[in-house]
Amino acid sequence: MRSPVLRRLLPAIAVALVLSIAIPGHVPAEGAGVRFPGRVSWIAGGTMVVTTDDGVAVRVDLTEVPQDEYQRLAPGDRVLVIGVLDRNRIVAITIRSLEP
Repeated sequence: MRSPVLRRLLPAIAVALVLSIAIPGHVPAEGAGVRFPGRVSWIAGGTMVVTTDDGVAVRVDLTEVPQDEYQRLAPGDRVLVIGVLDRNRIVAITIRSLEP
């Protein structure tokens, strides 16, 4: 027999699970959240390549980022990329300049 606490807790867990699946969040893509610093290698259209401090080049999709967050960036600028992992790229939510 189930305990009374478990009997009250299971419906709440089920409702929370259903709501978390049914109500979309503000994240533009399904995937793990990521956050990393690096240097801009290049920007073209809605794509930017950022090289991490370890020398790894990462393709960043800029379509969800307001243009004013990245329009003044140039190759070599330090940035912080915040976004989500989507297959072989990062879909950025925000790009922060780390330049003084």
